[in-house]
Amino acid sequence: DKYLIDTINEEYLYTLTVPVITKLADIIQTDSRASVEYLQSELPNLTVNSSVTGVDIISTANKRLEEWQKRKENPDEYFIPTGFKELDEIIGGWSKGEELAVIFARTGQGKSWILIKSLEHAWKMNEVVGLLEPEMSAIKTGYRFDTLSANFSNRSLMRGEEVEDYEKYINELKSKDLPLYVAHPIDFNKRVTVSKLRSWVQTNNIGILAIDGVTYLTDERYQRGDRRTISEDLMDLSIELKIPIIIVAQSNREGAKQGEQAPQLEHIRDSDGIAFNASTVISVMQKGPVIEVNISKNRNGRTGDKLLYYCDIDKGIFRYVPSEDS
Repeated sequence: DKYLIDTINEEYLYTLTVPVITKLADIIQTDSRASVEYLQSELPNLTVNSSVTGVDIISTANKRLEEWQKRKENPDEYFIPTGFKELDEIIGGWSKGEELAVIFARTGQGKSWILIKSLEHAWKMNEVVGLLEPEMSAIKTGYRFDTLSANFSNRSLMRGEEVEDYEKYINELKSKDLPLYVAHPIDFNKRVTVSKLRSWVQTNNIGILAIDGVTYLTDERYQRGDRRTISEDLMDLSIELKIPIIIVAQSNREGAKQGEQAPQLEHIRDSDGIAFNASTVISVMQKGPVIEVNISKNRNGRTGDKLLYYCDIDKGIFRYVPSEDS
């Protein structure tokens, strides 16, 4: 119905406008001031009522009550735990829809490890995981998953050294009927677009999507002259498919100059789009064996919290360290 109303309105406005424009073209040939006066006099007649009304949040208040009751009774249907209990207490977990989360840091600060740890935990919570991983092979990503899942030495796995019970672990892992997909840009013919990601998610029933490097995506809208950003499209995709989308981003050059200070929102590479559209932004900074996790943006709660974790990367162990700033 809305489409028909909009179409009829468009056609009606066209029939009103054409004679005005035709007459205006004649007048402007001899008197530009008269043409402006004529146009101003006719503009009120060229207004067509909009079919857009929006949502009346007063008359539909009962829907919010029903939604709140569902969230209270079945929180697992709305959130996926991040794998970090303390972080969940602040942000509630990854929201299943309307969640574009960003993890960013300077190079070599452990952000990819934090991402994979969160995905490993989501998989253990029976979510089908999809990871676009441009910088590591599926084998290397799999070794990191094994390290985080069972605390095997990642160095030993990478070097082919003896690892006790690894074969037993692999056999048990294969028996679980729950996929965790790792894709490379090559799988998308080196042109990863939001449309292709949508198809990938829908085809494989992916429940949480992660992108380790948003700069590897191709902006299909920009090529058509549309100024919408990739981050806008990713947020729309999250809302449409009701899944959280997590992206990893690098800090820009200014962020790299911060020294002992954690990078801020403005230090995200291409920050204007990502920082604005993201629902959650987390910066990561490594100080020796301790990783500092800062909540830079939290659309659904407080910001500014800092969490510290002792981290043994080789064994995939993260241990929370209470601090006065936490």
